Amino acid sequence: MNRTSPSVTTSLIIINVVVFLVGLVARQPSILGIAVPGADVTEPTLQVMGAYSWFTCFMEGQIWRMITYQFLHANFGHILFNMWALYFFGPAVERIMGPRRFLIYYLSCGVAGALFSSLLAGIGMYSMLDNQQSFIAVNELVQQFTDYSGTVEPWQMVPMIGASAAVYGVMVSVAYMFPNERISLLFPPVTMTLRTFALVIIGIATISVLLNLNNAGGEAGHLGGIILGVIVMAVWKWRIRNRYYY
Repeated sequence: MNRTSPSVTTSLIIINVVVFLVGLVARQPSILGIAVPGADVTEPTLQVMGAYSWFTCFMEGQIWRMITYQFLHANFGHILFNMWALYFFGPAVERIMGPRRFLIYYLSCGVAGALFSSLLAGIGMYSMLDNQQSFIAVNELVQQFTDYSGTVEPWQMVPMIGASAAVYGVMVSVAYMFPNERISLLFPPVTMTLRTFALVIIGIATISVLLNLNNAGGEAGHLGGIILGVIVMAVWKWRIRNRYYY
């Protein structure tokens, strides 16, 4: 009897949902919550183990967090949007790229999102806890709970989670391949081409970063996934043209 394996898109959705459900019940005290007034005092254990931050990834050497953070989500709305978008756009990209290339592309866009967000924070494009009180509190926590002996900037400690950068890379690739296809959104209830949709999400992310709006760090991550997606699709299109004409 032949059994069809689930697609990469389906597998990614299943993994994300399972990880999210586990995170609802497995929680532990949040170190960052001690330093930042108003922050959650507990967080999912899997987020503690797998969330991305510049500090944990590069200053403590836990490089795998650039991958694991992509399977963690903050709340139901967060995972609902990401998985809905992946379900809607993922199959088309997977069908054209093939399962293996699609998985590599998806995870690479997620990595690009994390790195680009850190890059913009590091050069001061947007602020993250940039005050003396946060600086002192973060460094006290680093000395108390880690073996790191150097000075840490607050933005280096801020955790990042979510599949958004990877999903935005998938969305922009679909828009690149089928720019004139039309989609209808539930909210707002409008119909537009995929090219217009891509320009809208790029514009929102760019404005959020430039004006340092709420979730500027997350939007910077979206831009990182989008930028890598555009580069990959441009190279893909160039190779196809050269193969056809030469």
